[in-house]
Amino acid sequence: MSPAATLPKVREPLDPDVVERSGVGEGEPDLLRASRRRAAELGAQEPWPTGAEEEWRRFPPAQIPASPLVGATSTATYTRDRLPKGVWVGDLAAAARERPELVEAWIDRGGRIPTHAGIVAVADALWSAGTFVYVPPGVALEQPIVLERTWAAGEAACLSRTIVVADRGSAVTLVEDVTSVSGGAGRLAIPHLEVHAGDEANVRYVHLQRYGEDVWDVGAQWYGSERGSTLATFNVLLGSLRTKLGILSDIRGDGAEVKLYGLVAAADSQRIDVNSFQRLDCKASQSDLLYLSALYESAKAVFYGLIRVEPTSSMTGSYQECRNLLLSDKAGADPIPVLEILTNDVARCGHGATAGRIQEEEVFYVMTRGIDRRTAEELLVRGSFARVLDRIPDAAIRARVLEALRPRIGGVAEIELVA
Repeated sequence: MSPAATLPKVREPLDPDVVERSGVGEGEPDLLRASRRRAAELGAQEPWPTGAEEEWRRFPPAQIPASPLVGATSTATYTRDRLPKGVWVGDLAAAARERPELVEAWIDRGGRIPTHAGIVAVADALWSAGTFVYVPPGVALEQPIVLERTWAAGEAACLSRTIVVADRGSAVTLVEDVTSVSGGAGRLAIPHLEVHAGDEANVRYVHLQRYGEDVWDVGAQWYGSERGSTLATFNVLLGSLRTKLGILSDIRGDGAEVKLYGLVAAADSQRIDVNSFQRLDCKASQSDLLYLSALYESAKAVFYGLIRVEPTSSMTGSYQECRNLLLSDKAGADPIPVLEILTNDVARCGHGATAGRIQEEEVFYVMTRGIDRRTAEELLVRGSFARVLDRIPDAAIRARVLEALRPRIGGVAEIELVA
């Protein structure tokens, strides 16, 4: 089958005609079609995962389904208050038509996590759903922007591109709530996110992933942090049959702060595999990661995290922590932290990782209050997840996350929502 039709299994170029038609068919401006062509050319140069890489050894790329890369459709709604002058929130293609100078300035400035570079190039060349958010210097959006996207049923891959730009001294919160209609034997999703946090900017990003059980989610996220910026991200991974998420946090400015949070609640035979790369090339910046998992039935979570402190850095602080609760004898978790410290001038750098069952003493203690075992376990999971949930600053967003978690933590979510 042509590599233009399905995800290439080896490093092959995409068919230029297919890439060109992807833009022309949507009536896109030349700048977007040119970006698609550059992505296709880059895809021929970037390495494809073979399965021998440490990050991919537990998620064999050969098993990724060969979904058609064109033809998928989705619906999207944006919830946003009246926006100040200069702010753009909406469809990427529309932004390219109405604000071409902004899109052209930012569309090819993001980085790529090396483990996903070849795959991300496919999404950037053939995406059918795009979002562009731009907040000009000094503008602080008080209310969060919420994007709800639902992919229609079908076999075609769900390829998307999201670009968020918070210019100097601005502030923005974006929530992406993504679902899909089931109905296939296995389809591919490649969501690509780029977040640019400018000097002194404040960015909050929440990714609520609840794809259908037929989806293989092979996504990538890149975060660029400039001087004095603050960034907090929340990945809530609930859906899909298989998820392979690559995250790169690239701190390039002094005095920046990054917090990478994640919640995984998986059941049945789900497999959630996350690899993160926290790169610090700066002075006096902080990068911390906290991922928590609750695994039911035969679900499994894999986390491979790398912190790299570059030789040119000084007085940086970084930490990664991954905790996994196993709610079944068949559930499993493999947390693998890695540190690469290339300088002696470090304020702190460390890691912590655990995987294990809830202690019977804890379950018994809760049950002595007249609560059945299942509810007791739900309460304990909710208590564990509080370390991340309580860091979501907006109450409405926190309620949305709890609502999504209800299939896993049951009535505890309802109690929280009522309270």
